[in-house]
Parts: sequence; C-alpha cells; structure tokens
Amino acid sequence: MNKKPAFKATRLTSTVFQLTEYSDIYSEYPFIYLKLLPEVIVLIDSGCGGKSTDPEVNLTSLREFIETVPIEDNDGKPFNGDGPEKREYIVICTHCHYDHILGLEQFTEDSPIYASSHSPSFLSPKNLPHNSLCQRLGIQTPTYTPTLIDHLSPILFHPPNQHQADQNQPKASSKSPSINTSIQILHTPGHTPDSLAIWDKSEQMLYVGDTLYAHSPIIFPPEGNLTHWFRSIDLLISVCIDHTTTATSPTQTSIQTPAPTQTQTPRLNAGHSSSLRPALSILSRAKSFLKDVVSGLEPIQDKITVPLYPAIKLIHQSLTKRTAHAVLSINFVSFIYSNKQNQCKTVVQKKYKTQQSEK
Repeated sequence: MNKKPAFKATRLTSTVFQLTEYSDIYSEYPFIYLKLLPEVIVLIDSGCGGKSTDPEVNLTSLREFIETVPIEDNDGKPFNGDGPEKREYIVICTHCHYDHILGLEQFTEDSPIYASSHSPSFLSPKNLPHNSLCQRLGIQTPTYTPTLIDHLSPILFHPPNQHQADQNQPKASSKSPSINTSIQILHTPGHTPDSLAIWDKSEQMLYVGDTLYAHSPIIFPPEGNLTHWFRSIDLLISVCIDHTTTATSPTQTSIQTPAPTQTQTPRLNAGHSSSLRPALSILSRAKSFLKDVVSGLEPIQDKITVPLYPAIKLIHQSLTKRTAHAVLSINFVSFIYSNKQNQCKTVVQKKYKTQQSEK
C-alpha cells in the first residue's frame, strides 16, 4: 500500500533539494534542505517531526521518507535507497527551536549532528527544553548530543573504514581521507544565541535558518539579541560580496562589441517561506529597514502587548495571513521589537517594491 508522506521534495540545484513539511500541526511549514553528495547526504535541519493535520498522512518519519519514497525530481528514485550507493548522513542544526529539531532522533545513532559552539550552555540538556520551546508547547524535547562546531569551520565527511572488518589489513592502510563537502559554518547569533548560517561554496548558497526571510516576519524571541543580529547580517553581507563574481560570456558577436557579462550572486535559503532568493539584496534591505526601526525613522504601524512568549507565534501567523496578498506584488519585512522597559512588543512592517532581479 502506498503511503502518503508528510514531506514534499523539490529540486533547487543539481545537488540540493528542498523538503517541505507542508501540513505540520504547529503551522510552521519548515524547509529542510538536503544536499546529495556521492558518499554522504547533508541535511540542514530536521523539521517538526512529521505530525500532520492531514488525516491521510501515514508516513511521518523524515528518514523513512528519504530512504523509501521515490522522488520525481530525483529520477523517480529515493534519495538514499538500499544498495551499494547507500549514503551516510551529516545533520546540521541552524538553531535549536523545536520546528528545526523534532526529527533529529532518527539520526542520533549513526550520524554526526552539528550545532553552533557560540553558546554551549544554551544547548545544554538542562536548558534545551526551555530554549527549544518544547517545554512551553508541552511536547517532548528530543534527546540528542550535538557536536559543537566553531565559527568558520568546514564540514568534513569521514568515509566509513572499508577495511575495518578485515583483520588482515594493517592499520596504516585502513585510513580513509576526509572529504570536504564545500560547506562552511558561520556563527550568526541574533535570532537565538546558537543560530548559525551555512555557506555552500560549490552551489553559491547561503542557508540562514530563521535569521531572516524574504516574505515573512522576522521574529526576535526573548533570547534574541538585535545587536548581535546586526553583526551577523554584516558578516553574511561580507560573505555575499566576497563571492559575487562577474563572468564574461564566451560568445562575442564582433571585435567592436565586447562580450556580455553575467554577475553570479549567492542565493539565500531560509528555514521557512524563502528559498533561492538573491542573498545580498535580501540581507541589505533587511538591515536598512531595521536600522530605520531602531532610529525611529520607520513609523510604527501596530503595537501588540505580549505577556507570554508563545503568543509571538500567534502574532507571526496573524501577520502572515493579514499581509499575504502583498507578497504577490511587493516584498516586505516585518519585525517584532522588544522594549525591555515596558515589555511591549512593537510590530513594524515596511513594504518594498519588487526588483526585477528577484523575479
């Protein structure tokens, strides 16, 4: 009997796929990213655990989806089916909020799980139930022990030892060289202390988790820090500038006419709602907008008092629904700004004209 999965897969590039948990019970609809390499699959986040509002969904395991469901965009084959081409896994957590970690336990026994080393105490077993929001939502916190990884570290894959089971092989010949996945970790605290971004040089892709989006509110929970967010955005902007290249087309119509040039710019993938967006444009405009908010140049359009943090989720949903019609013709960024003196959350929204480059 065919199973109906809680996930849908879409190809973004030759090696990268977006897995969307499209009907989760928390209304988060997280994006999980999967990078296919010859010997390993790199997963960025793991979603909400597969629990769905769709009563027909009967395949809720992310790992089972990856290993058993034929994917049309993958030549009709599962991403990691049985056979000689079976791949290992590397899992990277952009941060520890529940909608990014509820699928992690499926990979804890045989796969490394990487998280930011910026604030180890934030991810400690004692603090994780609170900081992941699992405690506030009354759900079980997943049990996992992440490998904390430093800023600017590359992600390396160490293939299984092919000679490990062969007692006749000397130890010196049994070592397998590590493989560089072309992925680098960037610490980007702001949304949370443990937020990280992922730079994939081979694909010119920047994965930012929940640091910002193209079309959804930017949320700053009580653990967030706006000052750190600005520093992180500056870092990501510098990465994009450093990797924006101009290539000359090989076709030239005449000696007098110079060959046309093409600018290759990094693309941004977020944890929700935004993928394959022009990274430098989104980052620069979000930074400019929030500077106007902090300086008072951006007029306040709405104020909502939030006595309890879980209400922020309701505000996020309300804003998204209320402004959904604007997404079709304009870009906007929404921002929840915490005034610690009166514990009031100020919701500010600014609309931007759509640029031709973002179509």
